[in-house]
Amino acid sequence: EDEVLAEFIDNNLEDCEAVLKDPTPSSSQLGSVSSLAPANHTAAEAEACCASTSNINHISFQSPQRAVLERQRETLLHSGGQGSPDLNHSTTTPVSSSQSLSVKMSRNMPPLKGHSKAGQASGYKQTDIGVFFGLKPLEGKNETKSGPNDFDASSIPATGRSSGQKRQRRDWQGKNATADVSQAAETRADVSSVGGEQTAGRGGKRGWRRRWNRGNPDGEAQLPRCPFYKKIPGTKFVVDAFSYGEIQGITAYFLTHFHSDHYGGLTKNSTFPVYCNRITGNLVKSKLKVAEQYVHILPMNSEVNVEGVRVILLDANHCPGAAMLLFFLPDGQTVLHTGDFRADPSMESYPELLSCRVQTLYLDTTYCSPEYTFPTQQEVISFAANAAFELVSLNPRTLVVCGSYSVGKEKVFLALAEVLGSKVCLSRDKYNTMCCLESEQIKKRITTDWKAAQVHVLPMMQLSVKKLQDHLARFSTQYDQLVAFKPTGWTFSEHVESLGDVQPQICGNISIYGIPYSEHSSFLEMKRFVQWLRPLKIIPTVNAGSWSSRKAMERCFSDWLSESKARL
Repeated sequence: EDEVLAEFIDNNLEDCEAVLKDPTPSSSQLGSVSSLAPANHTAAEAEACCASTSNINHISFQSPQRAVLERQRETLLHSGGQGSPDLNHSTTTPVSSSQSLSVKMSRNMPPLKGHSKAGQASGYKQTDIGVFFGLKPLEGKNETKSGPNDFDASSIPATGRSSGQKRQRRDWQGKNATADVSQAAETRADVSSVGGEQTAGRGGKRGWRRRWNRGNPDGEAQLPRCPFYKKIPGTKFVVDAFSYGEIQGITAYFLTHFHSDHYGGLTKNSTFPVYCNRITGNLVKSKLKVAEQYVHILPMNSEVNVEGVRVILLDANHCPGAAMLLFFLPDGQTVLHTGDFRADPSMESYPELLSCRVQTLYLDTTYCSPEYTFPTQQEVISFAANAAFELVSLNPRTLVVCGSYSVGKEKVFLALAEVLGSKVCLSRDKYNTMCCLESEQIKKRITTDWKAAQVHVLPMMQLSVKKLQDHLARFSTQYDQLVAFKPTGWTFSEHVESLGDVQPQICGNISIYGIPYSEHSSFLEMKRFVQWLRPLKIIPTVNAGSWSSRKAMERCFSDWLSESKARL
């Protein structure tokens, strides 16, 4: 019916004017009212709606078709920049017939790929014949109940409404969006990590909002449900799942390492039984102030029994304290959870992995896409150390700066300090964090005296030209040049083919190197590890929020394992 009406309007403009000049009603026109009504309205409803138009501006339309044609003619006459005539002398601008037609179609058709329901034009709860013809919708009739994700008509401001409602609505959305900052970090599987492209689209972001908009009968927001890839089947264990509150049936909460997207939700008031290694436990107690009675320290590389399940913690080569979890389940299954890790050939000599057959692998898939290729950590560290040594040799008054996170990138700035024979200056907070590592060698290398060290560690966000200029100015009596190293896995986006192609950003006496140092496995490192381990089942733990992303990764896993079998 919509297509017939559109074709009728487009192809019969001349007939339109002829009809408008002829005041004689036609029985065929009157008889076609029910055919023009939407499918979900009866003929009686259609006639009632058409009758309601007879009082508008005291104009008596002879037929619904004539109303459409007159409206179309007025729209064409005013298309030269003038608005549609106000039929109701109200502050609300009526919708033209073509607009209302698109409204109807958008409500009856599923949203296109990549378009959320929020982007649909329609805000009406009803699809009466008046709306179909571009007239003001009927009030209080034929309303349909809106779903939890539908927009109410009153929430869409019409022309002439004050902007106060818009501000009020924005404020309401802001309160809901900030319900829990830690959950935003946990949902990197939906919005970030691998370039943000695989999961930042349709499923991830809307799914996050749906979860947080869900409330209990008292109207209070509920925490999202713990996803399957956080749970270890056949046990009462979860891994890095603190942002989901107390999970029914779970008695042991494992923490692989101290990064906020993994410990998010863990606070000083938490009473979860936390299982982790000593370094991570020190950080949990020192930084989060979690009571010691809830932190259960597990040794590295030694088998322990947790609630009847044998568990071994292995070095994950990610950040200080990062551990992989090897579970030997009561049913004979062996499960390896990598947490966040940087796969390395040295892992292929772990006795614990050599002596067992891993059936299920929970894999860190942060960079599970072929374009994510970058050098090994040692290659990048050597590049940075050589560059710093050369610059300081040419100009001893060169201050060396390295970017870091709360926990992470320690290997880079410790190597810089070692090659320069200098101490490393840290903020007091970062210094306390490093003390949690319980390393006497590191303690001898670090200090909080900025003037006593030629290597300074700053937060990654401070590695901009302006902020580095300000930092250098504080030490102008000692240094007149600054070189900074920004170690990040995202440097691949600059399409650098090799480390030899890395060029600094130079502004006056400030040089900033973006070096491709990552604490996650590259695509090829991940592939090699999987082909060596040959698990029967692989469960991705990052970017697993959408079906399409999981399927893409499953195809990679299948290809890797097929290739590995072909070599045997």
